[in-house]
Amino acid sequence: MDVSIILVNYNTKDMTRDCLHSVYQYTKDIDFEVFVVDNNSHDGSVEMIEEEFPQVRLIKNPDNKGFGAANNIAIRLSEAKYIFCLNTDTLLLSNSIKAFYDFMEKEENHNVSACGCQLLDKNMKPQHSYAKFHTVWQILSTIFYMHKILPKTYRRLFVDSELENATVPYVVDYVTGADLFLRKSVINELGMYDENFFMYSEESEMQFRFKKAGYKSVIIPYLNIVHFCDFKSKNAPIAKLEMMFKSDILYYKKCHGLLYAIICKFLYIIKFIVTPRLSKRYLDLIVMAVHL
Repeated sequence: MDVSIILVNYNTKDMTRDCLHSVYQYTKDIDFEVFVVDNNSHDGSVEMIEEEFPQVRLIKNPDNKGFGAANNIAIRLSEAKYIFCLNTDTLLLSNSIKAFYDFMEKEENHNVSACGCQLLDKNMKPQHSYAKFHTVWQILSTIFYMHKILPKTYRRLFVDSELENATVPYVVDYVTGADLFLRKSVINELGMYDENFFMYSEESEMQFRFKKAGYKSVIIPYLNIVHFCDFKSKNAPIAKLEMMFKSDILYYKKCHGLLYAIICKFLYIIKFIVTPRLSKRYLDLIVMAVHL
């Protein structure tokens, strides 16, 4: 088996259907299988998959195990050479999975552990596809409004801006989890997703481990996948903000140590306090942060 494609579904019936149609429409000339790990959806997703995509290897979780843990279930079952973790809110536009495979198979890319492409939003405009590893400087930059004072410097703390117009593959800190093509041998060597992360930051923590061991993550800019995610942290429900905060703190602790995590936690509390849109939701986050 060349590639195991893994989708984690939680109440995204229609998007999952469209995503699966695009996978089977465009993926050619490669030996692949598709897993859908359902996190106890209640919108008819399971029945739809069983009826319309009988070839899918469907895994029915009795509860919502989160993103990383659900992916890991399928990764453990896979005997493929590569793993492709694909969000359900995506659409393939071409035979990108074969292109990922061909790229990783090249001898000069033997030390590339992960790759992805330039994601497009629903308007076919480039969107967040990769980033730099999280650091304390990123938190400080938001506290001191660097996006207004020094916008270019602020942006470089999060992404390598000079790479955004590249036309050839380029190395990044980490590829976002929406379209993460992984070398299975590296997963076997260094581990899967850390299941302590329910959602958010699990892909950056994993690629941090990979990079520490000498492997690279790469973006292939001439490939595109549509990603419909429209999540904006400033409008997010308190539960999602809390989940992001907890994942960030766990990331800092795992990758940089307990003291670093404590400093970042303190800075997050300051960030919540000085945010102009201070409201009950931010007060809730401050209380949560203090007790975390």
